[in-house]
Amino acid sequence: MKKALGMMGLVLGLCACQSASDPGFYDNLWRLDASQVKGPLATAARSVKGITLKLSSDGRLSGEGGCNRYFADYQLVNGAAMTVGHIGSTKMACMGELMQAEGLYLDRLQKANWLERDGANLKLFSDGFESPLVFVPSP
Repeated sequence: MKKALGMMGLVLGLCACQSASDPGFYDNLWRLDASQVKGPLATAARSVKGITLKLSSDGRLSGEGGCNRYFADYQLVNGAAMTVGHIGSTKMACMGELMQAEGLYLDRLQKANWLERDGANLKLFSDGFESPLVFVPSP
């Protein structure tokens, strides 16, 4: 039993090290690629604040939703399968389409189930959506 628990801890530790070893993944700011989305999300992605995502190695995420700042806990399993906890945000009022876009984005973020690197980009897949949200490194 002790051997099994020890091996399981070693395997989990190795998985965490592999995903955390990518220096461009954690603690960097990612910006939603406006050319990869349509409608209100594209408008918000092109706005002054844009839509951003920062994943900290301590299991916290944060960013700009187009209008408000947001934050939540998240968990990655084997460096890719993703779950997001309750999302909180500031409560600034913005005009119509920005608020709509922020709601759409936060809904997709809440339903996130998979995260993967694609070259320099980060793809966020969500339950109920065919295509991922594509993020590019923020300058």
